[in-house]
Amino acid sequence: MPSVLFPSMRLMLAAMLCCCFITLSISSSNLAVALICMTSCPHHGYGGDLKWKTEQEGLVLAAQNAGSLLTLVTGMWADRLNGKWMVFVALLLCCVGNLVLPLFAADSFWFAVAARIAIGASDACLMPACNSLITRWFPQSERAAAIGLISGGRQIGTLFILPTAGYLCTRKDILDGWPAIFYLSACISILVTVFWIPFGADKPAKQCCISGRERNFIESRQVIVAIVIVAVYIFISYQPEGFRIACESIGKRTDRSRRVPYQAMLRSRALWASMFALVCHEYPLVIMLQFLPNYMRDVLEFAPTKNGLIAALPILCLFVSKTVSSSFSSYLVTKRNMDKTVVCKAFNAIASGGLAMCIFIVPLFDKTRAVYAVVSLCGAMIFAGMHTPGVITALVQLAPPFSGIITGWSFFAVAWFSIGNKILTKHIVQQGMSIICRAASEWSMVFRVSALVAALPVFVFTWWGSADRQLSRETSQSSLSTRDGMSVKKKLSTTSMSRPNSLAKNLNEAKS
Repeated sequence: MPSVLFPSMRLMLAAMLCCCFITLSISSSNLAVALICMTSCPHHGYGGDLKWKTEQEGLVLAAQNAGSLLTLVTGMWADRLNGKWMVFVALLLCCVGNLVLPLFAADSFWFAVAARIAIGASDACLMPACNSLITRWFPQSERAAAIGLISGGRQIGTLFILPTAGYLCTRKDILDGWPAIFYLSACISILVTVFWIPFGADKPAKQCCISGRERNFIESRQVIVAIVIVAVYIFISYQPEGFRIACESIGKRTDRSRRVPYQAMLRSRALWASMFALVCHEYPLVIMLQFLPNYMRDVLEFAPTKNGLIAALPILCLFVSKTVSSSFSSYLVTKRNMDKTVVCKAFNAIASGGLAMCIFIVPLFDKTRAVYAVVSLCGAMIFAGMHTPGVITALVQLAPPFSGIITGWSFFAVAWFSIGNKILTKHIVQQGMSIICRAASEWSMVFRVSALVAALPVFVFTWWGSADRQLSRETSQSSLSTRDGMSVKKKLSTTSMSRPNSLAKNLNEAKS
């Protein structure tokens, strides 16, 4: 039953999914600091015992994104499988990956590669499952805020692990230093799993603690959307059987017999624009999340503990920005009745333009003006956070019944570009600490390329992007039978439309 801490099960589910993303973020970001302590680099106490080459480091970093390529498969099945157990598999992979790396990395760097592939596969399971759960649990008006809260777990986890890892790097008396980072990450994975198994739920009907009032609220939102869309179809195309797919399937898992409109998806300019914008958004974030400790070591020359603390500041800015901007976006759409596409495009244009400008000026500051470099990095993350009510929210809104598939496609593309990004960055940054001036020049090239990529969605998404529902007509025509439509037509009588409770019952019967 609802409590003071969690007045609704939707909030509790969002909090638990946030904890899952915290776990994933810890497992993803721990290598950013650990790697500079694992490998040999005699500067400011960074000396490690693993003799890895630069190319090997690049492969270990890119392995996580190689695991994320599984998103193409998990995304296609996320709307048909049980989201609760997909999240469980993601948490299990996090635990295994964090245990394997410190135990076997000294034997061969390929064990480290395998461990990071497991972490990437965890991301591939969690992200599509989470997006699918959001469309089942949260009405459209609440999704931007829910996405902001849930995905904020990524920043919370990074905020925790970066300074903690920096501290553990210097404590050789605690499990030999850097291995403690991964053991701690594994323990957190186990703890979150223990809470997720009893309280996580695939849909409201399977949540044992949900109140009847809240369940009716969630399903009534589905009914309202159904009424409006049925009326439109009857008036325009005389195809009322299309209503079932046109609904958002909130509270229901996608019908396994439904045909996925792949051709319509491939022809959707809004979908391609959103995927392109997401890739351009994630490209500079790879630098900020995975290579920032390297940059602060090579160019700004921060010690390990200071490195971890200061590297967390931009992540804090990202978390605050995405939380505030997501709530403000929901306010504009629900209270001010602004068009959701206009809101998404505005936030995304500001985010991409500001991110590009801030990243571009970072190389102008050396170690004598390190504070300005840190301020620029924080500014970049403030703008990056505005992508959450921008392209990320737009992706969920395009076709809610197929949000898992869309997420899978999108992050499959992101994974490929992230692999290339990490290998390219390690190829550019060859000198490291050996030649400071040369290292600064190399990092300057990395940031300038990232700035160029970050600026592209200002034009592409603003022109072709959309947050309006796509594929409604195509999906309805290809997925439903005339028999279902006639059944629905019988249920939609004038009497039932005057009684909301009766209508909800009739529609649920029609869909069963």
